[in-house]
Order: sequence, then C-alpha cells, then structure tokens
Amino acid sequence: GLEAIQKRGRKTLDSEAQLVEYDADIEAFEQQVRKSLPEERERQGKLALLRSQLRAKGGSIPEKVAVLEKIHSINPENRQILVDLALYNAAQEAWPQALKYIGTFAEGGGRPYGERMSLELLKAGILHYQGNDVEAQAGLEAFLRMTRDPWYQTICEYLLGKQTEDFLKNQAGGSPENLITVSTALGFWSEGSGEKDKAIKYYNEALGTFLDTWREYDFAKARLKRLKTPSR
Repeated sequence: GLEAIQKRGRKTLDSEAQLVEYDADIEAFEQQVRKSLPEERERQGKLALLRSQLRAKGGSIPEKVAVLEKIHSINPENRQILVDLALYNAAQEAWPQALKYIGTFAEGGGRPYGERMSLELLKAGILHYQGNDVEAQAGLEAFLRMTRDPWYQTICEYLLGKQTEDFLKNQAGGSPENLITVSTALGFWSEGSGEKDKAIKYYNEALGTFLDTWREYDFAKARLKRLKTPSR
C-alpha cells in the first residue's frame, strides 16, 4: 500500500536533511488528501443534484442550459457537456454561445468522434441559417474531406447536393439512432433554406423515433415549437 511505498522511499535517502524534507513532503501530501476528500464529496454531490435536475421531465431549454452551465463550471473536463451546451443553445437561437461551445470542443481534439461529427454539422447548419452560405459550404467540404465515417459522409454529401434523399434514407437503414441524427440535421438545414414545411416534416420524423432522452430529440422539439408559433 501507500505506507509501504513511503517506507521504501525513505530507505533510498542518505542524509538526515533529505529524510526531514521527505517526511515534510509526505505530511503535506496527506494533509492535502484529507482536505480534498470532503471537497470532492461535496463536488460530486452538487453534480449528482444537477444531473437529476437535467433528467427531470418538463424542463425548458433555457432551464436546461442554466443547469448545464453550472455542471460545466464544476466539471469543465466533461466534454459531453460542451456538446449539450452547443445543441441546446442552438435550439434557442443563441448562435454566438452555440458556436463558442463548438469551438471549445474542437480545441480539445477529435474525440469522442461521433460528437465531433454532429457538432461539425451543427456549425454548418448555424452558418447556413445565418445566411453565411459560402462559409457553410466550405465547412461542409472540409468536413467531407476529414471524416471517414460513411454515414456522416452521406449526410454531408446530401447537404452539398451530391447525394439523393432516397439514398440517404436507405443508408439510415431503419435505425432510430441514425434517423434522429439525419432528421434533426436536415430539419435545421431546411429552416436555413426557408423551407418551413420540409423542416416541420423532418423534425416530426425525429420525434417519431421516440428517443426522448437524446439531446437531438429536445432540439427537434424546440425547433418545431418555434416553427409552429404563429408569430413566425
């Protein structure tokens, strides 16, 4: 155990001064451990409470964003939270915040791979929605060169006009997971193109997967609600 390792460490030291310094280092380390244990317990307790709030049914998108931001402040190493924050901010049209979290995720490297691909599609969708079509297309072209995933390649090719919708749906293979991914991406892209009816159709397809624990499901539900609001 730790005590045996410490004893072996003491045997390697020659002088009394080295032993005194070594013992002082060990004592400082043990004090830090004793101090950090209750702090870590408190931290984990806060995270557990926040996660339960996040899982609660009926929470609005702004409420979920507020909870996610608290989780991120306590546990900034959790990259999944960045994906959630990007998508939920996009759902409520907080474009600068969504793009910020996409950028933060990208700075951390390419893993996890599926989330990175989803965020690249979301970024292109936001740019398209904002009317930055040249930048959106350049992003999709770069995305197509980067990804080796056949499924995401097919989605990207469709958005670039290089593939048919029939082929895309065939590639989904009846998988609810694939369907919710492609339906939310196509729904959002259709919004950016001003094709409201198509967007509504795609978002309804996403909700038809019944994957109501997925962030994409919440995204589709929120966007659909906005599209059906009379003022829009």
